[in-house]
Amino acid sequence: MTGGTRANWWVCIEANFITGVNAVESIEQRIEKVSNDREHGSRWLVRETISILYDLATDTTLSPDQSMQRLRAAAQKLAMARPAMAAIAGAVGRILNAPGGLPGMAQEAARLREDYDHATERIVEFARPLLTGTLLTLSISGTVLDVLVACRAQIERVIVLEGRPRYEGRDMAVQLARQGMAVTLITDAQADIFLPQCHAVVVGADTILANGDVLNKAGTALLAWAARGHKLPFYVLSETLKISPRSWSGDLAQLEEKEAEEVLEHPIEGVTVRNFYFDHTPARLVTKIITEQGMMGRRKIKQVASTLKYQ
Repeated sequence: MTGGTRANWWVCIEANFITGVNAVESIEQRIEKVSNDREHGSRWLVRETISILYDLATDTTLSPDQSMQRLRAAAQKLAMARPAMAAIAGAVGRILNAPGGLPGMAQEAARLREDYDHATERIVEFARPLLTGTLLTLSISGTVLDVLVACRAQIERVIVLEGRPRYEGRDMAVQLARQGMAVTLITDAQADIFLPQCHAVVVGADTILANGDVLNKAGTALLAWAARGHKLPFYVLSETLKISPRSWSGDLAQLEEKEAEEVLEHPIEGVTVRNFYFDHTPARLVTKIITEQGMMGRRKIKQVASTLKYQ
């Protein structure tokens, strides 16, 4: 983030105006938006979570005790809002555990936002040597988008899977093309056809579990298995804030099942439709997890996860 961008963000946050947020929205409406959002990636949701907690920590219309009570209630709702997105709970945990009461929480929120915005710049440094030639990605990830754009001079083409059922990959393709990159958009089912043309697969992450497993957009696990079959490297780009102390329990509630109507508009008698937004990719299928702290293996991820104070 440039100095000007940081300054603008400070002006915005002090005025309770956050990019993409209507100033007249209540805190409750904003929490509801985080809980039910289908359009944005985890980066936007994390930023909005941080902004909500900052606004509550700096609210002068209530007594300090009332503000703290309201902040903690909001934090609990936010931490439980998106079980597949560890960075939201991670942001909540860092802010709640900040010393110094409400002022300390406000300072930690501001510091966390700045750290989070700078993380992608550092991920680029570590990812650049690996991202060359033709790459394949799935759906949309703000982190992956920024890294690919930063490395565009050495990337020949990006093949984007459209990301059923909401087709987020189409927006990814548009954003890459606007940056002058060569882009091919395909249906998810065509991945295996195009993998032989690729040098690597690169995806984001919504959660990195304590053992290095990855929760991400549904289709990621199949893509990882296909990449292994084609002997292609499978890279995950992620901020460390997405590391979770949780392990994979097999509980499908972690994968956030949504409405069947997104898959099949008109029900068919006798047919059950399932619509999980996320899936679980075993760590053994991941070539490298690239973070702002560098390449992370299972041991390092487990070490980071063990220090986390949230669930």
